Amino acid sequence: MLTRRRISIFPGLAMAPSSCGVLVPQNDVRRSKSPLLSQAFCWLLLLWVARPAQPASLDTPPDLPTHTAELSTADAGPPLSLDEASGLSLADQPILTGREAVINGDERQAVAAAQLPDPKLASGLKELPIDTGEAFSVRRDNFTEFTVGLSQDLPRADKRRLRGERKRLEADTERAALDNDRRALRRNASLAWLDVYEAEQGLALARQLTSEAALQVQSLEKDYDNGKASQADWQAAKVDAGLAEDKEHDWLHRSLRMRTELARGIGDAARRPLASDLSLPALPSTLPELMAAVDHHPVIDGLDKQIETSATDIDLARQAYKPDFSVEGYLAYRPGFSDFVGIQFTIDLPYFTKNRQDPELAAAFQRSHASADRKQDTLRELHAQVSQDYLDWRHFGERVAQFDATIIPNATRRIEDARSAYGAGRGSFDAVLLARRGLLDIRLQRLALAIEAARAQVRLQYFAAPQSHLEGAP
Repeated sequence: MLTRRRISIFPGLAMAPSSCGVLVPQNDVRRSKSPLLSQAFCWLLLLWVARPAQPASLDTPPDLPTHTAELSTADAGPPLSLDEASGLSLADQPILTGREAVINGDERQAVAAAQLPDPKLASGLKELPIDTGEAFSVRRDNFTEFTVGLSQDLPRADKRRLRGERKRLEADTERAALDNDRRALRRNASLAWLDVYEAEQGLALARQLTSEAALQVQSLEKDYDNGKASQADWQAAKVDAGLAEDKEHDWLHRSLRMRTELARGIGDAARRPLASDLSLPALPSTLPELMAAVDHHPVIDGLDKQIETSATDIDLARQAYKPDFSVEGYLAYRPGFSDFVGIQFTIDLPYFTKNRQDPELAAAFQRSHASADRKQDTLRELHAQVSQDYLDWRHFGERVAQFDATIIPNATRRIEDARSAYGAGRGSFDAVLLARRGLLDIRLQRLALAIEAARAQVRLQYFAAPQSHLEGAP
């Protein structure tokens, strides 16, 4: 047999019906039997349920609590522009000072490589008898002598010149690499600056999105209390608010992380606030001019120097077929007998070239072909990079122009129309919030496109002529 059972929402307290049909704790009933208290409790409960809904406001809600991981992203100081960050990247760079040291070392070695070898001093005792009655006597045998000699190797002048030229070419190769390092440092610092700029601008827009999402949650909560919105819509708004807050946290993480990357290139200056303007001058070179500039890029100049070095190696290998000379003069001192002087010459005999000179010459030719092929492959790669970056620069720039000309104005008019409809009672406040959030999303998309266009321009500037350099307006 089924029986009806009353379940208390307050465990441990017995419930008793009040005069208005609302269950109240039985202990309270025992304490006060006055019907006046029961009536007052009923009226208070009804007034709380039927409280008037406050009209929704278009004002921004108060600031939300920040994430615990949020830290200061910039110190006080003058704004750091893109051009200034690019220039600071060349200061106090170990890679540059190390490359300069290598260049100085190669230039000094070039001087030494073109000189004659050091002369050699020889001294000794010759013809010392070791048996008979004259054993180990330096005075009894007229062949015993003390000698002192001076010798000098005489490699050919062309060979010495080629050795010095090869070291100078190595210094020129390093000098081209130094020029490329400077360009790469400026490019990397500019790209790091753009990463920080994108992260901080995205963080600012994400914070606005978070505020708009919170405002929408408040609006739907009021509509739900008034029966104008379902609980599912209210919960969906809460989910969107949580996602917006998560996106804000992600932008904050990116901002902090990009700051550390910028500090790697420019040091403590990366802690300064960034300039708010991203406007860049027009690219000073057309695509054909950029393609022509690639042919004289430091990377290509370095490969040209390697080709010249390979040609010098071929000439040196050919010099190996020609003999070198050496000369030696000596003085022989014989105690008790007359002294001697002498001079002798030595010449190389490069007759067996099959296993020495011939393989060296063939290897030099192969290295020369490899250097030429490497240059052609690098030219193809750089030309492809220039073409891709130029296409990206044009593409993203055109999309930014389209956003500025049509998409953003239309999104702004959508907000005005939604606000007018809400003011006239023909639309909902939720439509106004959706329009405002839509504009923020569009601005985030526009920011990403503008940053991509700027990145492509910075990469193109890496290939441009050295006389022109990227100038960012503060």
